[in-house]
Amino acid sequence: MNTESLTGERACIELSWNHAGATGRVLRMADGVAAGRVELRAAGDELFIARLEVDPAFRGYGLGSESARLLRQRAETGHWRTLRAWAPPHLGLSVYFWNRMGLRPLHGEGPDGGIWFERVLR
Repeated sequence: MNTESLTGERACIELSWNHAGATGRVLRMADGVAAGRVELRAAGDELFIARLEVDPAFRGYGLGSESARLLRQRAETGHWRTLRAWAPPHLGLSVYFWNRMGLRPLHGEGPDGGIWFERVLR
């Protein structure tokens, strides 16, 4: 298993990679407290953000936005051609979140009735 850290101003993502993708946690840079979780799936030239979750007590401080930017930057420097995420149907604000993070909605229904979002990297 390969590990790496993605570091920003407010957040650090610690990732553990395997053949299928990565799992990890979001840490606050100020004190190293675990504030969320990340799950990535890699398939061919596509990287899918299956989960980017900041615990409710830590929301509203930019950890989710910075984590999404760190993941997008990591995808851009990797071998992937596209980055995908999805907005669950019961979390309407995630539609605005992924738009703000530079991913665009795709036509048609995504997983479990949600909306697919994609960013072409190359």
